[in-house]
Amino acid sequence: MLQRPQSLLLLLTSICMILYLATPIWHKVGVGEEAILNPYYLAHMKGTLAEVNKPVYYLAVLAVLSAGVSIFTIFQYKNRVRQMLFVALNSLIGAALLGTTVYHIQFEATKFFAPDQQGEFGIGFWAAFAALVFNWIANRLIRKDEKTVRDADRMR
Repeated sequence: MLQRPQSLLLLLTSICMILYLATPIWHKVGVGEEAILNPYYLAHMKGTLAEVNKPVYYLAVLAVLSAGVSIFTIFQYKNRVRQMLFVALNSLIGAALLGTTVYHIQFEATKFFAPDQQGEFGIGFWAAFAALVFNWIANRLIRKDEKTVRDADRMR
């Protein structure tokens, strides 16, 4: 059924991934300089000119893939085992997305200027983290449903 709590959590997962695509992930502001990471590029700007503009489109591809897998998983409610498989796949995609995001922040973006200054995480970063948490909770609820069904079949 579509009105199960895990369906709502999977919908929230896809909404968080869309939010990840629409908002900045990380930024750092200095005197006359700014570094920005969003799902499409990593930029270091001095004044209004971009000194470094590195495309990171694979972050956007991973986010779209994760949102698509969670929407697809919602409609797999008739087969809970398949649904658990897709939720596990989505967890791997989300973990890869967060891992590459943190890599870009820690090893590339912070070194542009003032390496001792860390910068601030944007809404996009926290949205990706929330999507991973919602996905994990949905997986737990799907497993609980499967266990309940198996226990009921055993009692017959």
